[in-house]
Parts: sequence; C-alpha cells; structure tokens
Amino acid sequence: MAAPAAPRWLLVSLALQNLGRRKSRTGLLLAAVAVSSAIVFAGAVTMRSIETSMEIGFSRLGADLMVVAQDALTNITVALLTVEPTGQTVDANLLERAAIAGIGKATPQRVFRTTRSGLGGHGENVDLIGFDPASDFTVQPWISERLGRAMGPDDVILGAAQNLPLGSEITIFGKPFRVFAKLGRTGAGTHERGYFMRSSSLLALAPAIRERTGEVAPMLDPGKVTGFLIELAPGASELQVRFALLSKLSGVKVVSGGSLLTGIRQSLTALLAGALALVALMFASTAVMVSMLFSAIVSERRRELGLLKAVGARRSQIVGMIVIEAVAATGAGGAIGVLLGMLLLRLFERSLVYHLLQMGIPFLWLDRASTVLVALACLGGAALIGAVGALAPAWRASRHEPYDLIRGEG
Repeated sequence: MAAPAAPRWLLVSLALQNLGRRKSRTGLLLAAVAVSSAIVFAGAVTMRSIETSMEIGFSRLGADLMVVAQDALTNITVALLTVEPTGQTVDANLLERAAIAGIGKATPQRVFRTTRSGLGGHGENVDLIGFDPASDFTVQPWISERLGRAMGPDDVILGAAQNLPLGSEITIFGKPFRVFAKLGRTGAGTHERGYFMRSSSLLALAPAIRERTGEVAPMLDPGKVTGFLIELAPGASELQVRFALLSKLSGVKVVSGGSLLTGIRQSLTALLAGALALVALMFASTAVMVSMLFSAIVSERRRELGLLKAVGARRSQIVGMIVIEAVAATGAGGAIGVLLGMLLLRLFERSLVYHLLQMGIPFLWLDRASTVLVALACLGGAALIGAVGALAPAWRASRHEPYDLIRGEG
C-alpha cells in the first residue's frame, strides 16, 4: 500500500525543481500573486475593521435617540452614543416639561472641552463629561475595573485611552480627583479619551474655570445641559417618539440611531459589495494570467512530459505535477502578499488611523483571530488560483500520446 508514495514525492520534487529552472518567470508569478493577495488582505481587514467600528459605535451603548440643540454639530460616528463637545445647550428640564410617552430612560450629559484643565500636554484637548450616575445607562455599564466602593463627588472615571492606575490622584482646574474606575474599549470618541465625573462635580469647577479661562461655558449653567440620551420604553416606536419630541419641543434636534445606523450600513454594504467585486475581478484576472503562463510552460516542456508518460507516468500524475507546481508558486506568492498586506496595514495605522484618533474618531482593528482567518483565506485563495489556472493546460497536455509530445506535435 505504501508503494505509490515514492512516485508521488518524486512528482512533487520535479514540480519544485521546475520552479527553480526559470527563476525570473517564477519571480514574476510570485510578485503578481503577492500584490493581489496584499491588496485583498489589507482591504478585507480594513473594511471589516471599519464595519466593526461602526457597529460597536452605534449599537453597543444602547441609546436609541439623542436630543441636542438645533444648531449643535453631531459627529456621525458617535452622535448616538455620547453628546459631543459643543457650545450649544438645551434646558435641563426639557424632557420633564415635554412629558413624552414612550421614553424608557433619559439621561443628561454635560460635555466641556478645554485645553487649560491641567491635564494632558500643552494645548491638548481634554473632554470633561458630567453625567448623572442615578439615571446613566451609557457610561457605567462600560466600567472594566473600579475601586471597591461607591463613586463619590471627588472621583473620576477614565476613558479607555487614559493610562492611569486606579486610586491615583489627578488635578483638574486645581481641584484634586481620585481615579475611581476605567472604561473598557467602546469605540466612541469621548468614551475613549474623556474624564467622567458627576454633573454636580463638573458644575462645582465653574469658578475655577472662570478664573483660569475668563469665561464659563454655557453647559456649566445648572439650568443647561449639552444634551439627552434616550432609551425607548419596551414596545415604543422610535418614529412616534421622535415625532412627539419634535412636535412638543422647539429649537432642538433629535438624532435617531436607527436611521443613522441604517444609512451607515447601507453605505458600508455598497462599499463592501464594490470591494467584493474587485476581489472577484482580481481573482479571475490572476487565474487567467496563471492559465496563460502555464500554457506557455507546458508547451516548452512537451518533450519532458512525453518522456514521463513514456516511462509510465499516468495522466493524473502529469496533471498533479503541473497543478502542484502552480499551487506551490501561487501559495508562496499568497504568503508573501499577506506579509506585504501587514506592512500596508502598519502604514495605514501610522497615517490615516492616527489622524482619525487625533480628531476623536474611533477606529477599532479587527481582532487577531479574525485577522488570522482572513490571512488563511488569502493563502487558500492564492493556492486555488494556481490550481484553477494550471488545471486546463495540464489536462490538455496529459491527453496527448507520449510520441506526439516528444515530437512536439498536437
């Protein structure tokens, strides 16, 4: 039963030797497959990372609607999740006056962005976020580690991007605060870089802020807030609650998570469909190139293939040898392409992603396990391209008689 092993390994050895005969041609084949694989790998990881960032940013924090001032700017990546830093405010009792049915939970936030808090580097933007722990449902659920006690008025919660140990002391506008807890990664810009405290604690800083900056921001007025985050009651319709808010409240804007998320997903779907079409086109074009290349290779080696058949090689062995040669070449090209793709992702991380994070726009990379799966898929796709491309010329050559192949006929 073990007898066929020797011929099988002999054919594999011949296939590898054949790749070394034409180093320049093999190199060009490797380069072509490597470039295609690098683009596919880097593109797939980047697109999936974008999709993951958007999904986390819009769906994980649980707010269905956000109410802000009419002229307030909203950042599309985090508009639903956190009230963005803005000078526009709404009345703190706005929702109480409106008495809208269908609102399950509503929590106010005050977001104050400053460069003079004493935190961070010189001129660095720092977000101070005041929230109500009793009604909050968007900050505290994301606490990843905390002190073993209740949050006090002199405590702060750090965003995931802040690297300070629990229990350490920081000074904000001259007042000491204790690091009470840290948030896990959320994908929301202010949740990543912010300093969270009770709204009463943020309001208490108003005199120190006035002394240092010469003014007090509107959201530090006890009767004002930057905005409200709303969770719908069970069975309530987002459209009905949104219509009720707009009909009863003037000078406000209601940001709907569902419509924003739908728009983002539709755009991403179109983008991913385009990327998929590009991948399919590259797959087909590379397969055609491999087929043409191996057609030329088979024509050059007709005498060799004829001799192999003359000494007893079967058609399946001839086809297998050529396909193994193609799979080895394109598989190696795929592996090189994955490495090049990793370099592309590294460059992307150091350029565009860095600038996005500097602007407060979150970007979450695909997790390691999924990235490995994408890499394996690229390797498998590259090997499949070689097998598909070489199969037809190999099959045609194997059909000829040894005499015709040796003479170069047919």
